[in-house]
Amino acid sequence: MSTPSVPAPAVPRAADGGPIRVDSDAHDRLRRGIHPDEISARWPVVGDPIEWDGRMLRPVTFVAEAPPGHEVMIHLNGVTDAHREDIAPALMEHVGAGRHALTYLLPAELRVSYRFAADPVLPRDAGRTREGWLRIHGLGRADPRNSETLLNPLGARSSVLTMPEAPRHPGWESPGAGDLPITTVPLPSRHPATVVHGDPSRVLVLFDGEWWERLGVASALAYRGGPLTVLVPSGSLAERAALLPHPERLLPYLAEELVPAVAEAIGGWDAARTVVAGQSFGGLAAALTVCLRPEIAQTAIVQSGSFHFRAGQTERPPAGQTGDLIEGLSRARVSGRFVVQAGTEEPGMLPAASAFTDAVQAAGGDASLRVFTGGHDFAWWRIGLFDALDAFDAL
Repeated sequence: MSTPSVPAPAVPRAADGGPIRVDSDAHDRLRRGIHPDEISARWPVVGDPIEWDGRMLRPVTFVAEAPPGHEVMIHLNGVTDAHREDIAPALMEHVGAGRHALTYLLPAELRVSYRFAADPVLPRDAGRTREGWLRIHGLGRADPRNSETLLNPLGARSSVLTMPEAPRHPGWESPGAGDLPITTVPLPSRHPATVVHGDPSRVLVLFDGEWWERLGVASALAYRGGPLTVLVPSGSLAERAALLPHPERLLPYLAEELVPAVAEAIGGWDAARTVVAGQSFGGLAAALTVCLRPEIAQTAIVQSGSFHFRAGQTERPPAGQTGDLIEGLSRARVSGRFVVQAGTEEPGMLPAASAFTDAVQAAGGDASLRVFTGGHDFAWWRIGLFDALDAFDAL
């Protein structure tokens, strides 16, 4: 049976496209030269709820330090991406002593990764080109006053802002809880897969496995008592883009290489107890697998799926575009189960996720959509993945 979309509050925007900027007690004290360590032991500082335009929001004050003469901007995943061609809404105020501060009004449900980027001059149109935005990523550094971090797909460390009402999962809050046995499975033409030997009553196939290894998924699965998990590596970003969204390459690879090799290592394969999961191109790959090859897996966890993808399209797709898979579902029948998730700060992907959910339901499948307050981000993908697994275990 399909379940309805679960709403989540988006980050409110000011007229300039950025989050609403306000003052706060912490921000004012920074202006008066008080050292951040005397203001709070934990940063960012989350203030008491205030009502703004009928909503209850929290002022969140960030502080960063930079060499003299440098400008500093904050890159909140998804939240400040919306104004790449004018980064002014993300520039922090110089408050003296090499410190820069900024206070945004943010929803209490937000969970988001962020970094600070500093340079003598930050071009206001830094994100007008891909190269310019990648330079911002290259300048970015984690917040040294925030101990909650993760490794992002570019291999750098980001800080995580977890607001008071943001979803959590204990599996990700107890690092070093234990280790599960791990097996490396060689594959004929691609990077070897890794099998984390959790509970064999259910199998999780997880795309972008090397990213999840860096995030510590084996330890998190050990704490949770998670399923036997197959971490499927994607290789370089170019290799990933050449495989995951293309069913004519992806599905033969899974059926002819991955599944036989892993089945031999774990003693068989049962599509009915197999869940395939991924994010972005990996989310699309999970959806493609269950839609087109249900003998591989009959359940998908699809996080921020790239449902805009159209083979052969080279230009950036327009916002709200739906691609090949959703179009194909209008002429197909499916029988699988799909847990679809997207973030409020993914303006193009959220409508496409809703369109995919509707298309699956119209084609006879079981689909639900859950929306998280966040961007295109492992900060909430980690939580959403484990929440979906918990829901399957409860059935």
